[in-house]
Amino acid sequence: MIATTMILLLVLIGLSIPVGAALGVLGLTLDPLFSMLPLSRALGELSWSASNEFLLVAIPLFIMLGEVLLRAGFAERMYGAMSLWLSWLPGGLMHANIGACTLFAATSGSSVATAATVGTATTNPYSSAASPLAARSAS
Repeated sequence: MIATTMILLLVLIGLSIPVGAALGVLGLTLDPLFSMLPLSRALGELSWSASNEFLLVAIPLFIMLGEVLLRAGFAERMYGAMSLWLSWLPGGLMHANIGACTLFAATSGSSVATAATVGTATTNPYSSAASPLAARSAS
């Protein structure tokens, strides 16, 4: 049994099939030999339980919240306020970036949404500012 499995696995990998796909095909092919309950009957339940986890549902909603705040102009106004407030510091745009990230993280509660929204909102001020390319790419 194990020799058959290894030979089939090596043949599938030798045919340049990706390893994940080869293991999936091998599992579905050899399932009736090794299991009392066919895997094809439990496949729907396994995929539903894996995709129905609340963390996986929350991340796209946080991204959508960031997009709504970005399209409504809140992110640009927040970044502009931070830029005006912290412009007296050396490296004012970078401090404004940190302040905007702090405010937005407190608003949304998600680091993924904060990175996506503030990264999009800071594209124009960095490209129009007279800051060197190394400073723009570092922040």
